[in-house]
Amino acid sequence: MQHILTVNHYEEDNETLIMYPVEEWPEKEWGKLSDGGQMLADSDALTLVYVLDMEDEFVQLRIPKRVWPLLKSAYESEKHVYVKSGSKLHLENFHEEIEYLMDNVPGNGNYGTEMVSAFEEAFNV
Repeated sequence: MQHILTVNHYEEDNETLIMYPVEEWPEKEWGKLSDGGQMLADSDALTLVYVLDMEDEFVQLRIPKRVWPLLKSAYESEKHVYVKSGSKLHLENFHEEIEYLMDNVPGNGNYGTEMVSAFEEAFNV
């Protein structure tokens, strides 16, 4: 079964960005999540998807376009990035994954014109 969490609000300070999903999960289930270490682009939904692992399943942390400027800022400021619903989960590969997307999405028609344009605008690439 595939699970989806969608970021709808966030907090940030000088060192961290914490994203909160709209969905509420029991702490017991939240504690089973681990960093999947991979970020994907969903061109159809104009969203970035950070993969989280949960035992033998994966969970999509969907990050909508309106949050992308914060991702850019967190990347440039080398902030630690977390997702939180109860306890915090550190997204350890965040910087490497954003860098990968910044190298691969701009000008790449495989992502679709709308996705490329939105990504280039949000990340100034």
